[in-house]
Parts: sequence; C-alpha cells; structure tokens
Amino acid sequence: MLLLCEHASNFIPGHYHSLGLTEFDSERHIAWDIGALGLARQLSALLDAPLAHATCSRLLLDLNRDVSAPDSIVEYSEDTTIPGNTGLSEAERHLRQMGLYQPFHQEVDALINSRLAAGLHTAVVSVHSFTPRYNGVTRPWHVGVISHEDRVLAEVMLASLRSEDDLVVGDNEPYGPQDGVFHSVGRHGQARGLPCAMIEVRNDLLADGAAQRQWAERLQRALLMALQPPFPGSSA
Repeated sequence: MLLLCEHASNFIPGHYHSLGLTEFDSERHIAWDIGALGLARQLSALLDAPLAHATCSRLLLDLNRDVSAPDSIVEYSEDTTIPGNTGLSEAERHLRQMGLYQPFHQEVDALINSRLAAGLHTAVVSVHSFTPRYNGVTRPWHVGVISHEDRVLAEVMLASLRSEDDLVVGDNEPYGPQDGVFHSVGRHGQARGLPCAMIEVRNDLLADGAAQRQWAERLQRALLMALQPPFPGSSA
C-alpha cells in the first residue's frame, strides 16, 4: 500500500502574504482537506504503509490536478476570491509548478519504482476529506470511494463500508473522475496498471485524533479485505 495526501496542509510561505486571505479563510476547507493528514498518518501506521503528503496549501497549486487544468491554481474557491492568485504571470505559474508539483510527483514516481523493482505489489490510495456543505448544499455522505477504470479495489471497499448500517457511502460521490479529482491516483496507479482508489471522509467526522483513529481503523478493515490474495492486478 502507498498512501497519498495531496491536500494535507494549509501552509502558505510568508512571501505570499497568505494570498491575501484572512486567517479564518486560510483555516477553511478551501485551503486544505481538514483532518485528512491526521487520518492518513493513522492509516499509514496501521497498515505499515509509506505516506507521501503535501506541505503547502492547495491554493498555491493543487497537486491533485494536471498543471494544465483551470483549477490547478484557482482564482476563486467556493464563495471566496483568492487575491494572490488573480492575474498570475506565466512565470509565476511555472515557478509554482516546478517548486510544488514536479517535486511531489517525481518523489511518488521514485517511491513506486523502487517498490516495484523490489517485487513489492503496490496499491495506490489517496486520502481526502470534504466539507459537509458546499455552495449551500448539504452533503449526505459520511464517506466516499472514488474510482475510474479499475474498480476492483473500490468495489470491495464499498461493500465493506456499506456493511456498517450507520454509514451513508458514496460511490464516486461527492466527487468523481469527471470532476478532475482523479489526477494523482490516475497518474501513479491507473496509468501503471496498479490497484488504486481515492477515499473521501466528511471533515466534521475527523475533528480530533480519536475520531481520526476510528476512521483509520474502519478504512484499514476495508482495505485489508480488498487486498486479500490474490492481489488485485497480479497473476498469482
């Protein structure tokens, strides 16, 4: 298992002057996936799996978008203008791509290459959180599993999570590949023929370490069930 957490941080280096945002807005879900890093770290420990995570806010550049995508660097997020992203020069865009996007994805590529060279079967799972309300619309799901062409891993995870009567589980909800959110998993998992999926947990359910641990244990059960031999994508 290799875990990714592309929206782990809301850190914006000082010379960007918070991109013109208030402290309140810098703490909101528009700047990061609240609780996702804590969840990913708990899951990493339970699975003894490496974790690659962002160290800067997605408002500088979204690691989970192709650099050519309109929402790679957003000027507006939900109901909020991002002043420091307005009218960016091509030079600044290139600087952020080379300083943020390229190093992260090159390191993930290198990690996967080293694992495969060592004969280690590898599944790629990206850990995210989502806001309970977006643009005034309440979202009913507690958790979502996002997949695309290869649904083997996702189908088993969905069945495991849906076996818990108290959960509302989304299949490609609240986001799906059609929304452009599958970039990292598509690049590092699907394109290599590796089992892969994204996990989205509602961020109000990840309020503290205990809640994150509870969700990590729940997801551990689902992932271990999905990765029982024969390993998805293997010939064994």
